[in-house]
Amino acid sequence: MKKLAYFVAVLFLLGLVGIAFVRLGGLDTDLHQATSLYGGPPSRFVTIDGVSMHYRDEGEGPVLVLLHGSRASLHQWDGWVRELQGEFRMIRVDAAAHGLSGLDDSGDHSPKRQTDLLAQLLDHLGADRFFLGGTSSGSIQAIRFAAEYPARVERLVLSTVPLKLPASIETPRFRRFVFWLHHALFKHTGTDWYWRNFLENIFADPSKITDSMVTRYRILNGLPDQRHRQQQLIDKWYELGGPERDFKTAGKVTSPVLVQWGVAGPVLPEEIQCEIVEAFTGTTVSVIAYADLGHKLVMEDPTRTARDAARFLNGDDVGGRC
Repeated sequence: MKKLAYFVAVLFLLGLVGIAFVRLGGLDTDLHQATSLYGGPPSRFVTIDGVSMHYRDEGEGPVLVLLHGSRASLHQWDGWVRELQGEFRMIRVDAAAHGLSGLDDSGDHSPKRQTDLLAQLLDHLGADRFFLGGTSSGSIQAIRFAAEYPARVERLVLSTVPLKLPASIETPRFRRFVFWLHHALFKHTGTDWYWRNFLENIFADPSKITDSMVTRYRILNGLPDQRHRQQQLIDKWYELGGPERDFKTAGKVTSPVLVQWGVAGPVLPEEIQCEIVEAFTGTTVSVIAYADLGHKLVMEDPTRTARDAARFLNGDDVGGRC
């Protein structure tokens, strides 16, 4: 009995040591390692108003700017670039505190600050007028940019647009446990276990999730202070009005819009699709709903989603109406 008690006590102490190790940054990833893995050619870096910005500028033709979602990176668009770089000059960028872009130490975590950084980067690259695409929270950033700079944006391609949020999101019990364990106990997301569950929860077909994809999410989201800064951006977004404010902003967009919707995604259910489309009162909106794709549709089927987007950008009549 004493041996069992001793064994349990040792396990308990080891658990406490492990938790302390993680909380103190023991699972943080190294910037040099991350850059060597994900920042090689054609990646480039430039400092914009004090923030080191990671971007890629590839292909030739009309300019298409692509914005990734929260906790993702410009690599989210790899499939689209492979598909379209023979037709478009494609510029994609890591937002501040995402991917390999640096932290913004200005203290300004507002959406306006993000829009200003993007505008300055595009000025630096000589992109005066262009097509603009975004997915998830990147689609919201695209809406804000198009509303503020209508003369610069020809057409918008948006996927899984969170202009409205459901009352709740159904998450399997085991995944809820995994997320709770990492956030509440470890205050860290630095394991492949976490990121595989994170992606499986938003992909329609989990078999499309690769080990390299999981590793990339872990490494790029594990850079020092990355998670804290990302949460500051989210908190500021809610403080300034969240989706309700962005819903009103969408009414200022005048560029034609294509909305690509992953019907099988649990984050934004199909029933709010048309409610979101109604936000665009100042322009025409076409909708393509993909019954077999989820929240990460630009990664789940880059060929189909990219080709549909290209047809729209080239002026073809694609999609339907709500």
